[in-house]
Amino acid sequence: MNHLKTFFTNSTKTAGRITNGIYILLRIIVVVMLADQLWNQHWGNTLLLLLTLVLFEIPYFLEKILKIQIPNMLEIILLSFIFSSTVLGELSDFYGYFSIWDTVLHGLSGFLAGGVGFSLVYLLNKNTRTMNLTPLLLALVSFCFSMTVGVMWEFVEFSADRFLQFDMQKDSIVQQINSVKLSEDGNTVYSVEDITRTVIESQTENGKTKKTVIENGYLDIGVIDTMKDLFVNFIGAVVFSIFGYLYSLNDYKKFTFIRNFIPRKAK
Repeated sequence: MNHLKTFFTNSTKTAGRITNGIYILLRIIVVVMLADQLWNQHWGNTLLLLLTLVLFEIPYFLEKILKIQIPNMLEIILLSFIFSSTVLGELSDFYGYFSIWDTVLHGLSGFLAGGVGFSLVYLLNKNTRTMNLTPLLLALVSFCFSMTVGVMWEFVEFSADRFLQFDMQKDSIVQQINSVKLSEDGNTVYSVEDITRTVIESQTENGKTKKTVIENGYLDIGVIDTMKDLFVNFIGAVVFSIFGYLYSLNDYKKFTFIRNFIPRKAK
């Protein structure tokens, strides 16, 4: 019983009552869904829910390993982000129901990753005599860290689609394609405009030809989605970098709301 209680209530040492309550609520929801997916033998969804439970432990391990304190606001947002992207986004298909869902999450992740990057350099800058980074350099490193995290996440999405048969890089219907592959000499850009219908022919296991029809255009396999994700990540990173710059420029006495998104050294 104690192990079960620890599982549902485990959080960071600095987590407040509200944060602990959110941990418990989200874990209960995930465990109930996990039992349902196991009963129905949906192994892909089961794996995703198990991954969600593991991701919920990230704040705890970050505090323990890096000897830092994660603000309650940042911790709540991290938990909500994980739940929104896996349980709501993937399993409940919020990505399909709400076209803006994916955009908002990637913009938020860019902002949060900027905070983590700013914190890492800020702590290093404050605890060494050999470095004294200017506010501009702090903001630049924060921005670069956020963009790196965004790119790494796109690698994860691509790998999941490629090797686990997921569809994390959402497809788009386009009405025009430009490709040198379609030109006669293989070097000139050839454009196909006003595409109204695409027919794909494939073979089944018994050798029969199967036709898949895509109405209203051609199917873009994740490229537009990836670039859109990176662009909104860029916006989130820029927004945090600007506030981080102003925060450090004013000797950390103005724009203090930024502290809610910056991990700090443990006491």
